[in-house]
Amino acid sequence: MALYSPRASGLGNSAAYQVAGRPYLTGSTLASDAVGTITFPTVARSFTVVNTGSAHIRIYFDNPTTSPAADTGLHRFTLTSNSSVTMNVKCKEVYIKAVGESGFELSAELTGIPSTEMYELTGSGINVSTYSI
Repeated sequence: MALYSPRASGLGNSAAYQVAGRPYLTGSTLASDAVGTITFPTVARSFTVVNTGSAHIRIYFDNPTTSPAADTGLHRFTLTSNSSVTMNVKCKEVYIKAVGESGFELSAELTGIPSTEMYELTGSGINVSTYSI
């Protein structure tokens, strides 16, 4: 006799990304060269960042303060004043750096997957300064 054993939601379970996520909203004003860390309570399936200030802001998947290669390797996305970007990526944290004093608003869609299950984002395109194309 076969037993039904439902699988729990996890990183490899596509159903966790197909349903609408739980909403998460935050924002802040950052001093020039300050880095803000947004740590999601669960794994995000996507997020949107809006630059609400007059200076540029940069978005990273590793802390540019402790991992300078994220900056020197240009592994960032720059938002000009009054612009936004939506990233359809799974992650547990995002770093935002102000180029001058600026503000941002962030909205995210969260999955039911615990943050502890998310692997560390690292390597080419994240925090390695040399790579080949």
